[in-house]
Amino acid sequence: MVSISKNKVNSDQVINDLLKKRWSPRAFSDKKIPQEKLLKVFKSGSQVASSYNEQPWAFILATKGDSSYEKLYDCLVEFNKKWVTTGHYLVAAFSKKYFGNKEKGINLHRFYDTGAFMSVASLQATALDLYVHQMAGFSRDKISSNFHIPAEYEPITMFVIGEIGDKNILPENLKKSENSTSPRKEIDEFLFKDEWGKSF
Repeated sequence: MVSISKNKVNSDQVINDLLKKRWSPRAFSDKKIPQEKLLKVFKSGSQVASSYNEQPWAFILATKGDSSYEKLYDCLVEFNKKWVTTGHYLVAAFSKKYFGNKEKGINLHRFYDTGAFMSVASLQATALDLYVHQMAGFSRDKISSNFHIPAEYEPITMFVIGEIGDKNILPENLKKSENSTSPRKEIDEFLFKDEWGKSF
């Protein structure tokens, strides 16, 4: 049985048990996840608010062994290629650049809204004993080319989702990261009053 590491944040800095438990492992189980469980994660993310209710997000979910998985894998930087195959699912997230109403023009909130989706989806995954590790290390040009993504959409992030695995399956230099701490800034470093930099 795989031992599940506790989340790497101080308990006095979190608001509930899901946030205590949530973290981003690199050692995943290659086990398949029931479809209804996977869909619940994405359905939960879709409930977040978005500017003008635009819901700009879109995703490609690939299962190991499928051609779509290989095309997503091909887009990753070499460092991420070393560990993502521990999991069974690889996902790419996209966001629509423009509002549906052309008069509104570019949707400057699309990153914020897609990030909100991912935040809620990650917490729902945690509630289902699943884990999510998001990645910025991939080629946006390659993913757009490999999947013929419409010009109005842009890649935002890629991630692995699945059950946690045994850290011993990782390369030696990555095993340490499964035990590392994840420090968080103190509130007075980002919550200001009256003027920039003045702690609340």
